[in-house]
Amino acid sequence: MTQASVTVVISPRDRYSGIIACIENLYRCTPEPFLLKVLDLDYPSHIKQQIKALLQDKTNAEIVELGLMIPMDAVSKIRDNITTPYTMLLDNDSNVTPGWLPPLLDTAQSSGAAVVNPLTLEKEGVDEGATLRNHLYTNAIQVVDVEGKEYLIEHKSYRRALPQDIPQQVADSEMFELHGVLFLTKALQQIELPSMVIREHIDIGIQLRKLGYKLLSQPESVIIFDNLGTRMSWFDMRFFFYRWNPKLTYTSSRLFEQRWHYNFYAEQAMYHWVFRRKVFLICRWLHLPISISNKVVRIIAKLKTLIKPVWNPLSDPAAAARPAELDRFSHQPQG
Repeated sequence: MTQASVTVVISPRDRYSGIIACIENLYRCTPEPFLLKVLDLDYPSHIKQQIKALLQDKTNAEIVELGLMIPMDAVSKIRDNITTPYTMLLDNDSNVTPGWLPPLLDTAQSSGAAVVNPLTLEKEGVDEGATLRNHLYTNAIQVVDVEGKEYLIEHKSYRRALPQDIPQQVADSEMFELHGVLFLTKALQQIELPSMVIREHIDIGIQLRKLGYKLLSQPESVIIFDNLGTRMSWFDMRFFFYRWNPKLTYTSSRLFEQRWHYNFYAEQAMYHWVFRRKVFLICRWLHLPISISNKVVRIIAKLKTLIKPVWNPLSDPAAAARPAELDRFSHQPQG
């Protein structure tokens, strides 16, 4: 067997369900050699048994039991044990597609990039739209001024575009997302992994760029993630409500502000987004169709904003934004 050059690390993102399909699809779509680490962040016992049964004859796989914790802390605990040149972080509600791996490895090896993004498409779910559309091609950090204070905005190119409308060229990116991303392992082991549930991908992107690394997007590699379209079970909601706890999201925002001396324009909008998703999940748990669930969410969210409006002083913040200057991020973490 040819020696594996990549270790795939599968971690829960928003839920526990999806892990079996994720693993099965990974093996089905990846004829190339790879190692696999499945991070067990307190999966329910019946799912643990399914994972063990699925992997019992796989000599390239291991289950790493870590207990209940946020995904970023889990990756922090296992990254130094990765021995392959490359690491693929894959959320358990994401699925690779045929031919996904060679374009990522070829691009990483030829460029020396620390990160290579696949094209990430999302299934219709909590956000209405086409059955499949773009979630991430490239993304960048921008700055906007509000009453003399600078705030950050994340800009995603071709957001929600149809797959056929997305460029097919490798492109520079300032960040990535954790639905699925290929890392140069030595770069992943060199940086700090912040204990965050939001903004962590932006924090890591800033660190890597300050260290002089490239971050690229390779649209020939495609992954698809389930944007909460699949109905959750009760045990899934337990993990979602833990991971998106208001205290954790607020603490993550403050930690990012402490590290880089910037806050995000859309912080309150993010909290509102989490609230909307929780309502959506409850509707789906009650077997309401996606279309009706989205209508219920809109009504309840509207009532909430009447009581507590979301801070949004600019009519079009994206139009007022400008590129962020890397040297303005003053904190230099020590890896």
